[in-house]
Parts: sequence; structure tokens; C-alpha cells
Amino acid sequence: MNYVIIGNSCAGTSCAAEIRNIDKKGNITILSEENFPAYGRPLISYFLQGKQTLEIIKYKKDDFYTKNKITVKLNSKVESINTTKKEVVCVNKETYKYDKLLIATGSVPFVPPVNGIEKHKNVYTFLNIESVRNIQKVVNKNSDVVIIGAGLIGLKAAEALAEQVKSVKVCDMADRVMASVLDKNTASVIQNHIEKHNVTFYLSNTAKEVKENSVILADGTELNSDVLIMAVGVRPNISIAKDINIKINRGIVVDKYMQTSIKDIYAAGDCVESFDVLSEQNKILALWPNAFVQGKLAGSNMAGVTKEFTGAFPLNAIGFFGLHLISAGIVDTKQDGYKVYIQKDDNKNLLKKLVIKDDKLEGFVFINTNERAGIYTSLINDKTPLSSLNYDITKQNIGLNVFSKDIRENKIFGGI
Repeated sequence: MNYVIIGNSCAGTSCAAEIRNIDKKGNITILSEENFPAYGRPLISYFLQGKQTLEIIKYKKDDFYTKNKITVKLNSKVESINTTKKEVVCVNKETYKYDKLLIATGSVPFVPPVNGIEKHKNVYTFLNIESVRNIQKVVNKNSDVVIIGAGLIGLKAAEALAEQVKSVKVCDMADRVMASVLDKNTASVIQNHIEKHNVTFYLSNTAKEVKENSVILADGTELNSDVLIMAVGVRPNISIAKDINIKINRGIVVDKYMQTSIKDIYAAGDCVESFDVLSEQNKILALWPNAFVQGKLAGSNMAGVTKEFTGAFPLNAIGFFGLHLISAGIVDTKQDGYKVYIQKDDNKNLLKKLVIKDDKLEGFVFINTNERAGIYTSLINDKTPLSSLNYDITKQNIGLNVFSKDIRENKIFGGI
């Protein structure tokens, strides 16, 4: 059996490991567009900051591939897939036969059209090691850096550069930071903290025009810019899938076994649409844990052991300048029927927010407190009726004794 995996990040490597766990003899080949071994993409900001080396942020140990008898081909961008011959052809014209194929191509940066952007001397995205190394070459203590995008990617770039450059200015058309993850109140806590660290925000405002050394915003403000980082967001990398007419919406469409509309071709990770258990709709959930689970399930099914993907929901754990944030589920409630409970201590930058609907926890935000977040996550995932618990989670800190005896004896919870 020949297994070919396109993508060497979280979904791809977890797929390969699970295949080898089941099939001890099959040939496994991973094709990677990058020149670097598998690394933790969420850690690239620490590499840019100089706090971590490339060796430390490696996602897999050096012997991962040899121990599991996996052939990994770096710098091997896929050019085409021939579904009739069941072949994958790379740009370097090397060809790989497959019986089972996984597409785990992840995300690509979204760079919106901005008038004059081609005039700027230093424009970069911020998604991989190559982009980090490009930025490292041009920044210094006298650099004025402008970042377009106040989402997670933009804020991590700002944190990484704040102490290395003259100024960091972040602009976004949204009225708050991390608008896709946080509501206004929780976002303000994050923004106020980051602003204390050489970062200035221009919100409800975005780039209208770019010049060689500056960026002009929609309201006419002109910002000096030696370096411009486009961090507006990412989109599923689905170009290869489009070429072979796999069923696609916003991302690659897969069934509960991670199989695409074409037999023997599977997909996992940021390039696919995932089932959101809260909205009960298929969405793009570009999350590292989700990619790991999907890759593992795909590997199991490719190797002949049937397992189903039951769904996921938004979950983010991130830190900025020592302030820690955990966000899960639905946090910005715009519909009727939700009850929101907030505990806040401005002196400690501490916030706990719970979102409840129909006797079930549907989301939470913790800032500077973890509060056994793994248990709260389980409450959301399992849709546990809050009335079945021993006491009111909106008034007391949660512990294992929050659950009834029956629940405690039949469930094991992990903490964060």
C-alpha cells in the first residue's frame, strides 16, 4: 500500500503517525513545500522575537521519520494530481504513486488589494518560517513597522517586534482586536494591555493607499512604514483540490471519515470545512488541535480502521506580553436567548466570561486565569445540562466536585 501525504505540518504528520501505528509495512511519503522540517506554526512569533530557536520549535523530533519509516521530501511543491493514474506530480517533476492520498495543505495568507502596495520596499506576510526570516533581515531598532490586521496573527507579530523596533502600529477595519474571537469588552482588556508595550492601534480604520515608505489610512492618517506586514487573515489552501474538481465550498468538503468527493483521497486540517458542533454548520476552523485530530482520523481510515469525526468548535489559547487568554465556543452573542456572566478585576487584568443558553455552556473567555479550562471545554463539547451539576458555575470557581457523583465516576477530565 502506498500512502502519499501532501503537507508536513500538524495534520500531515499526525496522519502519517496513525497510518504507521496501524499499517507496519505500507510505504508512507510526505511531500512538503517548505525547506524546513515540521515545526509548530503557532510558535513562529517566538522565533521572530528571538526567544526560541528553529531547533526548539520543531514539531517532531529528528528521528520521527526514521523511526516510523516515513519518507519526507522537503522543497517538493505539488504541481498536479492525476486521479486516473493515481499519481502526484511535484514542480520538480518527481512523481509519486498512491493508493491512498491525504491533502493537508493548510492555509495561505489573504492579502487584500491595496492601492500602491507594489511600491513599498518591504511587504511581508506572517505565516511560516520563511516569512519570519525575511522580516528578520530588514528590521532594526530604527524601524517603523505597520501591521495590517489586528487578529491573532497580527497581534503575535506585534508582540514579537515591539521590543526590537522603533514603533509598531496596528490597523484594522474592525472596531476591536481579535474581532472574530472576542467581543468588545474582552477585546478591550487585551488591547489595553498590549498598548503598554510600544504598540499603537488604529481601529475602524485600514489601509487605503501604500507608498514607498508609508501607509495612508482610510481617515487620511499617514503612518511611516519601513516594514509593512499584511496579517489580515488566512484562507484554506485549496488550489490543488480545485484542479481535480474535488467538491469545495469555502474549504474542501469531507465526510465524517475525512474522505473527499473523490475515492481514496482524504483531506484534513485548515484546508477543509469542519463541522461546528455549536452552530451545527460546516465552517473553517483553522485550529491546531482540530488539525491534529482530523489528521489522525484520516490516517486511521486510510489504513482501514474506520473512525468518525464528530466535530469541533472554536478554541484558542494564546498569550500577549505575559497576559494569557483562553477563548472557546460562542463568545460574541448577537442573538436572543443567551445569558452572559462576567467576573472582572481590572487591577489584575483578570476576566472570566461565561455564555449560557438553554441550560448549557456554549462559550467562555478567561483572561489571566485558566480555571480548569479543560473541564469547561468538556461541558461545551458534551452539551452537559448545567442543572445536572452540583452548584452554579456562574458564581463559584469550578472544580471536579462541580459534577454530580454519577458524572464524576463516568468521565475523566483534563485540565489546562
